[in-house]
Amino acid sequence: MLFLKILKKYKISILIYVLTFFLIGYFITDYFYNENYSYYVYQFKTESLSIDKFIDKEEYKKVFSYIDEQNKLSETDSTIKKISYAKIDYEKMLEKSTIRKTEEGLELSVQKKYFPSIASSKSGANKGENRVKNYFTLVFSHLEPSIEVQSVQLRYYKNPFSIGGIVAGSSFLLLGLVIGILIWFNKIEMKEEIEDNHTVFKSVFHLGYWKESISFMKNVKNLCTISILFSFMLLCKLIPIPSGFGSLGIGFTYLFFATICLIYGPICGLFIGFCSDVIGYFIHPSNVFFLGYTLDAMLSGFIYGLCFYKKRITFANCFIARFFVNIFINVGLGSLWWKILYKLNFEAYLAYMGLTSFPKNVLYLLPQSILLFLVIKALSKPLTSFGLIDQKISENIGLF
Repeated sequence: MLFLKILKKYKISILIYVLTFFLIGYFITDYFYNENYSYYVYQFKTESLSIDKFIDKEEYKKVFSYIDEQNKLSETDSTIKKISYAKIDYEKMLEKSTIRKTEEGLELSVQKKYFPSIASSKSGANKGENRVKNYFTLVFSHLEPSIEVQSVQLRYYKNPFSIGGIVAGSSFLLLGLVIGILIWFNKIEMKEEIEDNHTVFKSVFHLGYWKESISFMKNVKNLCTISILFSFMLLCKLIPIPSGFGSLGIGFTYLFFATICLIYGPICGLFIGFCSDVIGYFIHPSNVFFLGYTLDAMLSGFIYGLCFYKKRITFANCFIARFFVNIFINVGLGSLWWKILYKLNFEAYLAYMGLTSFPKNVLYLLPQSILLFLVIKALSKPLTSFGLIDQKISENIGLF
């Protein structure tokens, strides 16, 4: 059966596809939805009958003013111990906080987003439950000395693992449905392997492949084509689109970058990656020049070349190329360079990687892969007519 043949042959690509959707579902639920709808429940007992003061903003203001005054005195008086506490926007936090009486005592509910788990240089991890406990125990001990803490629990509104599994399963069923419909209407078929020769290679582990790749500067035509596509790359660098993830933007530079690597290979990709980062800095000097980002650009070009140069063009290859660029280069190396460049501590580094870089790159992975596949497919015929890619490649474009 053709459907089962496709699943068997491209099981690794499909596994990456399903895993990506699981991560999308997980991170959207955990870092966006649950941030507002999941709560830490701080359970405690007190002899006081007035419970309103435990969510009174003015009471918190008095407590922290007193602590700050004591901390200032501790700088000159060694007998006074300095008190450290989490810098939480307590006014906004208390707007959504609730407190109620139970048979066991009192329960204070506070939104999860104000107390995320963070990295700790001493214990390895400082869980949100511990941060909640330390924070409110500190505040309440000033409001009511007879406070008795019982427990702190995180109550998920939605379980991110369950939602991630549902999204991954749904995406797999949708993929199967699309493949089934295309097979039904005879729009998809398993392409026969192209003969391995000097124009198309089955594997990059071939001496001829690298000999062809090194020859990208052998004539004026190649240099002119590279220059034209390279100019479009630089123009795209000047038009970033906000992504909603901090300072990270969305760009279309990768489309022209991938096209250059499709035509001229991984060695050219290294060269163009270096030039685009260095020249791009001089054109747009407000950007920060850092050799780590130059390495990222070079490795991206190398990956595009390995995935597209003198090989069959498939959506699976586009997805794999973007997966390695997004996850390993943008998230892995990019976050590391950000830490080094701005001298971030480990806590800030993990926060940037986990809350900004990783969610952005995972969410945009599939749309970027689809757009890349559609652009390359649209360009394949013109590129063939200009003699830039082999006709066998343009005639054998497929999803898998």
